[in-house]
This record gives sequence, C-alpha cells and structure tokens, in this order.
Amino acid sequence: MGIMITIQFAVPAGYLNGDYARLCGNGGSGDIDWNNPLTEEIFDLFPRGCGIYGFGHAPWGHFRFGHGYSTSTQGFGHLPWGNFPFGYGTALITATCQVEGCGTYKFGFACYDKLGNVHEGTPEEVTQAIHVAPAAPITGLKKNSYNKTTDVLILDEAA
Repeated sequence: MGIMITIQFAVPAGYLNGDYARLCGNGGSGDIDWNNPLTEEIFDLFPRGCGIYGFGHAPWGHFRFGHGYSTSTQGFGHLPWGNFPFGYGTALITATCQVEGCGTYKFGFACYDKLGNVHEGTPEEVTQAIHVAPAAPITGLKKNSYNKTTDVLILDEAA
C-alpha cells in the first residue's frame, strides 16, 4: 500500500512552444536518474498554447504603464509579483507519482526542446522525506499464549 505524491513545476522563462518535460526521480534514495523518467508521460510546457506571456510581462507591461511613470521604480509589470506565475502567465505542470516505500525521494522535471534535445543547465529538484505507514491488519489479532513468568504475550493474526 503506497501513497500518491503530487509534484508541480511552474514553467520559467527560457522555453519555447513545443518544448516538453519528463518527470524524473531517485526511487527513494541517492541522486535523481535524469536518463530514466519515472513515467512515460510527456508534459507540454505550453499546454493548449498557454505560455510565458502573462499579465505582468505582456507587451503592454514593457511600456509606460508596465514600467510606471515614476522615476527609479520597476512599474506595474515588473514588480516582484510579476516574476511569479501570475506575472508571467506561465503554465503550471502537475504530475503524480505512486510511492510504495519509505525513503528520501527527489523529484525533478528534465526539459527538452521540440526535437528531443535536453535543455542545458541544472534542473530544479525537490526533496521530500516520505514515510509510508504499514497496512493495518485486515482481520485483527488474537491471543495465542501468555506466559506470566516471563511476561511474554504471543499474538496471531485472526483468520
């Protein structure tokens, strides 16, 4: 009995329409195996044509309204919130992965261009210590024996 893990990736600037990602991981220990994705699923970085042209960085965000009329300010389109998904209008990629055992899991998205060439640079990875609780006995336990002298109780699974 495992648990389902959800991993999300906000697509940053630097990718083009047609680029995609694959979810990679380490299986609970060691480093991420970037050459063998966890699933066959391919995540489009511009799903349904959505991409890096958002509210804060649309063309108007680079003109007076975006930069602001004041001197020495960043302006509406270039404020700190403009550097997050809302400002970029970026796609948020969501993947799920079934985890069967305890471990320190690492996940990351390897990104590729539309021709299948891996993007250069260090992909971001996230680490999470996961503990999968053992399954509870289905039918419970029953007393097998108890030794008062040694104070040993032996239990069996009930059939």
